Amino acid sequence: MKDRILIATHGAPTSDAAVRVGAEIAKRDEANVTVIAVLEPLPVMDAGFSPAMVPYDAFDRRRGEELLARVTAQVRAAVGEHCTWPIELAVGRPAGEIVKAARRDDVSLVVMGIGRHATADRLFGGETALKVSRQSPVPVLAVAPGCSTLPRRAVVATDFSTSSYEAARHTLHLLGKPAQLTLAHVRPEPEIPPVAYEEWLAAYGAGVSESLGRVRARLRAPASVTVGMVTLSGDPARAILDFSDAHRVDLIACGSHGFNFVERLLVGSVATTLLRTARCSVLLVPAVIESEQKSVTQRTGVAAMSVV
Repeated sequence: MKDRILIATHGAPTSDAAVRVGAEIAKRDEANVTVIAVLEPLPVMDAGFSPAMVPYDAFDRRRGEELLARVTAQVRAAVGEHCTWPIELAVGRPAGEIVKAARRDDVSLVVMGIGRHATADRLFGGETALKVSRQSPVPVLAVAPGCSTLPRRAVVATDFSTSSYEAARHTLHLLGKPAQLTLAHVRPEPEIPPVAYEEWLAAYGAGVSESLGRVRARLRAPASVTVGMVTLSGDPARAILDFSDAHRVDLIACGSHGFNFVERLLVGSVATTLLRTARCSVLLVPAVIESEQKSVTQRTGVAAMSVV
């Protein structure tokens, strides 16, 4: 059975790259593609000054027709006039409708624009890619403007959880050939007396190197992909972003879901920073089973900071 990809677009130029890259993935994998465009009903203010949705009416139907026309033109420009991808028009909140379609159609990947928005949009939760990544049962690829090909240089934020391993595995599959994949771990900076810091650092570094090596071996990357390993320090998101900028990375990948409330807060913070700040595409991959992070903790006596 062929994989199915869901491409979410609103027909604007900021989604052009998502359609082009989605088409490249589908072509290589011979995957089926569905395109979804979501029409959000116009809000009005009720007597209590709270936003409310106006009923779907003739005006919305015209808006829907215009949206479908834009998306159809966008898809044909990216793929060709012969393209027969089904294009679905949904009405509602964009993130919710995209996730609903992903679950309904049992897709393996959601592709959309990275969605750089103004500060006001952030305050009202308008960053659709971020919202989708928090709810999606499958990986979400947020494509940066200007992209048109499969990524060749990628960095995976690794905390040795199953979620971050899945991020590495999915990244490996997305890469073009030849390619460079870097497994990057951001070590914590615990409050340890200076006399004990060097000893801790050596023990932690040895545990991380061994764990990174196991992840690399488990990936079984093809000869066309070089897999490197690096340990960074500092703020997790900033460290990953700085490394990515310095090495002209095409794609940053990380796990998108934590396993408890505290982990979800850490995950959300890093994922939010990556989506808002990265100059490249971002792949967010949900967790699927219990974390394996305890391997580093057992070797060092200090739990590794969750970077994803």
